Amino acid sequence: MSLRTWFRVAIFALSLAAVDAAAQASLERARTLLSSGNAAQAYAELAPLAREMAGNAEFDYLLGVAALDSAHIAEAIVAFERVLAMIPQHAGAQMDLARAYYALGSYDLAEAAFIRLREANPPAPTLAAINRYLDAIKERRHEATPGFKGYGELAIGYDSNLTGVPSDFGAAANRTFGIPGVVPTGNAIERSAAFVQGIIGGDYYRPLGGGWTGFAGGEARGRAYRHESDFNLTAGEVRLGALRRFDADQWRIVANYSPFFQKGAEPSEPKITNDRTIGGLGLDWRRSLDTRTQVGLGLQLSAVRFPDNEIEDFDQVLVQLSWLKSFEAKGAPMLYLTAFASDDRASNHLDNGATKSKNLGGVRSYLQYSVTPKLQVFAGLGGVYRRDKDVGARGAEDVRGRDTYGEAAIGLGWQFREACALRLQYVYTRNASNIDIYDFNRYEITSAIRCDL
Repeated sequence: MSLRTWFRVAIFALSLAAVDAAAQASLERARTLLSSGNAAQAYAELAPLAREMAGNAEFDYLLGVAALDSAHIAEAIVAFERVLAMIPQHAGAQMDLARAYYALGSYDLAEAAFIRLREANPPAPTLAAINRYLDAIKERRHEATPGFKGYGELAIGYDSNLTGVPSDFGAAANRTFGIPGVVPTGNAIERSAAFVQGIIGGDYYRPLGGGWTGFAGGEARGRAYRHESDFNLTAGEVRLGALRRFDADQWRIVANYSPFFQKGAEPSEPKITNDRTIGGLGLDWRRSLDTRTQVGLGLQLSAVRFPDNEIEDFDQVLVQLSWLKSFEAKGAPMLYLTAFASDDRASNHLDNGATKSKNLGGVRSYLQYSVTPKLQVFAGLGGVYRRDKDVGARGAEDVRGRDTYGEAAIGLGWQFREACALRLQYVYTRNASNIDIYDFNRYEITSAIRCDL
């Protein structure tokens, strides 16, 4: 260690010894508040002491963390710079200063700081967090610079129940309608098959001024089943919108049109396909509470139309809440939670006077853990409750349909190249309904490679 470094360490030790008992108690209270996630209260504890204690490295670091995690970004930067002036190799202050630059929108400074940290061979959890920030910086630059961002995906997989029906449809029909001996046909037959799938899409971004960025793009995707060509599907989307970042807030508005085509195996004449179109308008707001926590609120208005089966047409109003939290701990875990509710109103009536109108409500969770900076494991859980508004809406007279849908997923992601990742995933779904013909179990296994273009 050089004489200069020894001198700085000695000054740091003397500064700690000079802290009086009351100030030390404040530091301990702030440290406890930060460890419990109460950054705003920790900042309130420390800020009044800044005039007397600024220049004490321990105090400055705690003040910087509390300021950063309670959205006092400029003050956090000043505090971390004071720490690094005293102890240049303070890894925590280096990392948090880079996070503060990112939160302030100074992406060039943040990127340079994160790259320096990455080149210092940090522990795996820190490296995973650094790479996550660098990816986010790249994403923000795409939005702020005129240009195109594209992606493509190829996948193979297996679907155990691609029609989503009970394994014994005849028994389910007997329980629902009291008709024994029903032999399922067409879409009512449980079918399983391997498949191949492809997706390609992208968006063009262009700054509009006033902090707004416009974008236009689309996506095309298709899936082909082995020996079940009636259920091959093609789908797409075209979208047009704008987004704006302002301090800790992001606003996004987008209009989209999405067609879906699938012939199906309905035996009726004229044939009823599974084709549908969705036209929508969405407004989304997200706010960063700190550099690791984000909340969101979204509103989506959609018109869903079935050209060959108009009785299924409906308009939807959907509201969604979200919460995202990343943790700077081993594995750099990330947790994403959403809750949503919808009101779906059908305009066409069945012969019995009922409509297919319904309400949906649900929650979903997603957890990601980094085994290494390029290898992640993930899991997801979700549940959706459906309630039909009208009795007899789904064929069972004198019954108001109620469904509980559950989903569980587990998978592995490996970024084997800078712009490409391999994803292996298993998803199990279960629908339980008080109308037996809508009960089903299903699982899907997928192996996919996705690349940014």
